[in-house]
Amino acid sequence: MSFFRLETDDLARAAVSLRFPADVESAFRRYHSRNSVVIIRYALVLTVLLYGLFAILDVYAAPLQWRAIWFIRFAVVIPALAVVLASSFHPRFPRILQPAMVFVVLTDGAGILAMIDIASQRELQFQTYYAGLMLVIMAAHSIYRLRFVYATLSSALVVVAYELIAVLHQKLLVTREGVALFISNNFFFLSSLILGMAASYFLEVFIRRVFAQRVRLAQEQEKSERLLRNILPRETAAALKEQEGVIADHYDSASILFADVSDFTAMSARMTPHEVVELLNEVFSHFDDLAERHDLEKIKTIGDCYMLAAGVPRTCHNHAQLLTHVGLAMLRYVKGRRFGNVGKISLRIGINSGPVVAGVIGRKKFIYDLWGDTVNVASRMECHGTSGRVQITTSTYKLINDQFVCEPKGSILVKGKGAMPIWHVVAEKASFSIGAHSAEKHLLDPLVKTG
Repeated sequence: MSFFRLETDDLARAAVSLRFPADVESAFRRYHSRNSVVIIRYALVLTVLLYGLFAILDVYAAPLQWRAIWFIRFAVVIPALAVVLASSFHPRFPRILQPAMVFVVLTDGAGILAMIDIASQRELQFQTYYAGLMLVIMAAHSIYRLRFVYATLSSALVVVAYELIAVLHQKLLVTREGVALFISNNFFFLSSLILGMAASYFLEVFIRRVFAQRVRLAQEQEKSERLLRNILPRETAAALKEQEGVIADHYDSASILFADVSDFTAMSARMTPHEVVELLNEVFSHFDDLAERHDLEKIKTIGDCYMLAAGVPRTCHNHAQLLTHVGLAMLRYVKGRRFGNVGKISLRIGINSGPVVAGVIGRKKFIYDLWGDTVNVASRMECHGTSGRVQITTSTYKLINDQFVCEPKGSILVKGKGAMPIWHVVAEKASFSIGAHSAEKHLLDPLVKTG
């Protein structure tokens, strides 16, 4: 139901007319059928029992024709109902539920009409069977779970069939007593039909309104789920709904990327707050698209710094290659591009690979974050990086050097780590491949989404 985009009031109004828009209507019919199967089974069992128990009445109401009537009960109607009951356990039964129950109504009615026709020729108490037709009409509009249109048409057909038998075969309109009986019967049959129509109409309106509320609830739930997925990884969001407290996992190998706009402090001093927001939104939105295409995890933005991870919370063997490729794609995106009144910008990008701890801590304003020395060093790679370059550590270099052209750039002093060798990633080698997540394919076709 998550693909419906209708307001509750719209659905409520449509419920009164017993007709939703096409896609919603199809879903409602499936919903109604699935939720009616169990009730229909009980209704069929009850119908079979009543049809069988009323056989006792035949001996007194139609002592001359009870054998013929029993044949109708036990050899025709009850076996037909049993077939429908057995078929209700087939998985495809909900698809034919409405026609199947129309068949049940017509079978019930035809059986009663046949009994009336047989008994009325020689029996004095044949009028007893007229009550059976009213029971059929009542069942059609209630426990048989027929929608209003099907219930009305099927029960109306039963009444019309009675009219034909009464006029053409019983010839009730020939005598005064027959006319009185005909008028009396029609009064009760038509009253039963009208009351049944009112009951089935309001019952269906109620069911449709319940369904409309479920649709709206599903829409709201989807919005909440989507918002939660935008804040937390889907695995973490699922875990957070199941448990309370700290959610944290250790990952033996992952890669962390930090991307920062070069000279942003001086640049932003010449910009209005609105221009700053527009610039960062445009750049970071593209980075979000890159992350989504390659099933990477955006961790957070801090000012003009964008933090991205690969290998958490979904482990993958090529996390370093994925993240390095995305880093080069970020540089290609801003290279030569002008951003409104700001003009051209440049990025500093740093990447490091290694073990991390990832998870959610605290009780309010949850955020998925990473901790560990690997994260700190990745941040230092960006801070001490060169504008327009992807700067990596030895640990990342060892993972990607077969597929990327890298230039050694000596060593830099990193707080708490001392001198660390660094490399700049120049480009992908001809042999570069990330399998199903083909980089060039996704960069050339922004409509393709993977992951």
